Amino acid sequence: MRKSNPLVVAIGVLFLLLGVLDVYRGLAPLFGASPAPHLATDDMQVLAIGIAALVGGTFLIRGQNWARWLLAVWMAFHVAISIGQPGKLIAHLVIFGFIAFLLFRPRSSAHFGRASAA
Repeated sequence: MRKSNPLVVAIGVLFLLLGVLDVYRGLAPLFGASPAPHLATDDMQVLAIGIAALVGGTFLIRGQNWARWLLAVWMAFHVAISIGQPGKLIAHLVIFGFIAFLLFRPRSSAHFGRASAA
């Protein structure tokens, strides 16, 4: 059986929470008081980012190796969009480094190993 890593599960839960917030922020204009609610391009981008976080968090908890790569790309995207804003760039770089360290260290690899038939 695959060995679960509590830190990896915690990161998965964190991304699930971030995904819920982004999906809410992306869909919020549809529920506003505007006479003709619609989604702007920015809203759809936030929605897509939220869905990626939900998918990545869910499958990270389930031990899918590709999910840690999805979430690494998700964080790298946030680093890229922070270029030109020194405070946000530094914050995203630190968070990206910390999450990448936790997801890709040898102790976390057991979480992503194949479940063996016992």
